Amino acid sequence: MKNTQFINSLGDVRYTVTYADNVTGWQASRGSTDGQMEISYAELINHHKHALLSDEPDSSSRRQVFRNHQSTLVSYLAFNGKTPESKVGAELMLSFADRSRDYLEHLQKAPHTIADRRSHLRAWQASVTNLIEEARAAREPQKQADEASLFHRTLRAAFAAQDEAPKTIARKAGASVSAVARWLKGSTPNRRALPSLTRIERALGLKKDALRCLISENENGQPTTTHATIPYRARLKSLTTDEYALPQSEISAELLQEWDSLFEYKTRTRPRLKRTKRGRWRLRHKTQIARKLQTAAYLGESGCPSADIVFNKIRSFLGFLCRPRNQGGMGIPRSEVMTLAWFAVPEAVDSYLTFIKMRADGIVHQGHRTFAALSSSLTANGTGFLVQQPKFASRLPTRYVDRPFKDMCEETYQLAHEWMEQVSGHSRKPEEPIRALLALNEPLAPLLKAITALDKAAAAAAPGSLQEAVYKRDALLLSMLMANPLRLSNFTLMTYAADGTGNLYRSETVWRLRFEAADFKNERGARKSAYDAPLPAGLSERIEEYLDEFRPRLIRKNPDTALLLPTQHGNLWEGLSKQMNKFTRRFIKETPGFGPHAVRHLVATDYLRKHPNDYPTVAQLLHDRLETVMATYSHLRQDDSFGRWEEHLGNVPKK
Repeated sequence: MKNTQFINSLGDVRYTVTYADNVTGWQASRGSTDGQMEISYAELINHHKHALLSDEPDSSSRRQVFRNHQSTLVSYLAFNGKTPESKVGAELMLSFADRSRDYLEHLQKAPHTIADRRSHLRAWQASVTNLIEEARAAREPQKQADEASLFHRTLRAAFAAQDEAPKTIARKAGASVSAVARWLKGSTPNRRALPSLTRIERALGLKKDALRCLISENENGQPTTTHATIPYRARLKSLTTDEYALPQSEISAELLQEWDSLFEYKTRTRPRLKRTKRGRWRLRHKTQIARKLQTAAYLGESGCPSADIVFNKIRSFLGFLCRPRNQGGMGIPRSEVMTLAWFAVPEAVDSYLTFIKMRADGIVHQGHRTFAALSSSLTANGTGFLVQQPKFASRLPTRYVDRPFKDMCEETYQLAHEWMEQVSGHSRKPEEPIRALLALNEPLAPLLKAITALDKAAAAAAPGSLQEAVYKRDALLLSMLMANPLRLSNFTLMTYAADGTGNLYRSETVWRLRFEAADFKNERGARKSAYDAPLPAGLSERIEEYLDEFRPRLIRKNPDTALLLPTQHGNLWEGLSKQMNKFTRRFIKETPGFGPHAVRHLVATDYLRKHPNDYPTVAQLLHDRLETVMATYSHLRQDDSFGRWEEHLGNVPKK
C-alpha cells in the first residue's frame, strides 16, 4: 500500500491511563478539591461486583475472585482509617501509588499473597477510573448541548437586532447565505466556516470571536457539532412500528410448496424449467454465511442469502396485498394472497412499487430496482418461473385474470423494466453518517483517535474482565478495517487457527489475510480472484496481544471456534455492524455512528484525494473491479479536474 504514513500510524495506537487528568476532571465537575468522589466505597463495591459478574452471574470462580477483591479492599480501607461507608478518596486516586505501597510494605504476608493483594488493588483502581470515564461521557452531551444553545441564541439575537434580512447581511459579509441559514436553524459551523463566521461577527457589529468563542472544540481541534438527523434512519425507525409483511406463521402450505419449487428451480444444476445463466442462486454451507437466515432459505446444512432476501420480498409484497385500503394496501382477503402468481398481476406489482415509493418520501430507490428485477425474472418470456407454468393463473381470484396468463406476464415484465428505469436515487445514502469526516482534511484521523479511546476504555475496565476483551476486540476490528477495508461478511466470518489454516495467518515476516474467491459476494468482480494481502507490520503487536490475552476470554464458552472476532460468548458476531455503529457513535463525536462499509468509503476517498486517479490501488484495497471503483468515485476525478482548472485560471495574466 502506498499510503505508508497512514499504515504506520496504526501501529502507534497504544493505550495509557491519564489517571491524574481523569481525577481532576471528576473533581471539577463535582466542585471538589479534596481528592474525594461523591460516591461511597459501598457503591464502588456494587459497581465492581456488577462488572465482574455481569457476564457470568452464576460462576463460582468469578464470585470467589470478587470475594478476594472485597477482602483486600476492606483491609486496605482499614489501613487508611476508612470504612465501606466512607467516600472514595485519594487512597484510590491521586495518592494511590504511595498509599498502596505503604500498605503492601506493612503486610506480614508471603510474597505471593502480597502480589495477589497488589493485583486486587489495581483492579479497584481500574473500577474507579471506569466510573470517572462514564461520568465524563455522561456530562459531555449536555455540555455540548448547552454550548450549542448559547451560540444559537446569541446568533439569532444579533440578527434580530439588525434592520436587514439575514441573507442580505450574509451576502454583504461575503459569507454563504445557505450556511448562515443552517446556523440559524440549529447547525454548528465547521472548521472551514470559521472565517465566514468571523466576517458575520464583523457585519453584525459584534466583537471579534464573540460568536466563535461559544463553539467549543473537541480533541481533534474541530468545532463540536450536534449530530444531524439521518433521514433514512429516522424514516426507518418510524416505519419499523408499521410492519406489514406477511407473518411466517400465517403462510399457507400451498404457498410454501410453491416456494420450495422456486427454490429448487433456482438452485439445481439442471432444473426442469428453463433458466438464464445468471438466474441461479448460490448455496453455501451455513458456517460460511455471516448471518442467520430464515428457515425457508436453507437446504439441509446449506443456506442461500439470495433466497432469504427474495423470501422477505415475497412476504412484504403479499402482506401489502392484504393490508387494508385505508392504510395504503389493496385490501385483498388473506386467504386469496397465498400464491406467487401475484407477481404476474401488473396492477398488484405497480401498486406495491408505488406504495414503497410513498414510504420513501417519493424516492424511487434501489429497493424498487431489486423488487422489479425479481418480478421481471419471474415473468420473463421463455425463462421466467411463472410464465412457463400457465397453471398458476388458476390460483388467482378470477376478478384479476381478465386475459391470458402469458399476456399478464408480458405486461408485468414491461412494467417492471419501466420502474427500473425510474430508479434515480438512494433511500439510504451511505455517505450521510460520515459526511462530517469527509469534510475534514484528514478524515481517517478521528478513527485513529477512536482506536486510542477504545484502548483507554479497555485499560479502565476491570483487569481480566470480559469487557476489557470486548474493547480490545473492537479496537482490533477498526484497525484492521482501516488497513484492509474488506466487506462486513469477511470480518464477520474471519477465522484464525494456530496451525495457520485460518483467514488470518502469520507469514515469515508479517500477519496476512487470505480468502478464497468464493468468499466474496460479487461474482462479476471480487469473486473472480482470491485475496491474500499483508496487514501492516505496525499491527503485529496488537494482533498478537489480542490472540494471546483477549480472544481466549471471548471464546471461553466455545473454545473450539475458529472465529477471529466472536461475540462475548464465542459465537458468530452477527451484530458486528450494529456494535461498530455503537462504538463509533460514542468515540467519534463527529458522526452519529457508522459501520464497516463507511470505512471502505473513507479509505478510498482519502487515498484518491491525495493520489488523484490512482484507481488501480483503490481497486486492490477494496478487492473490487476497477470499473466499479472508477464509477463510484468519479466525482473525485471531477473535483481534481476543476482544481486544476482553478490553478490554471490563477496563472492567467491579469494584464
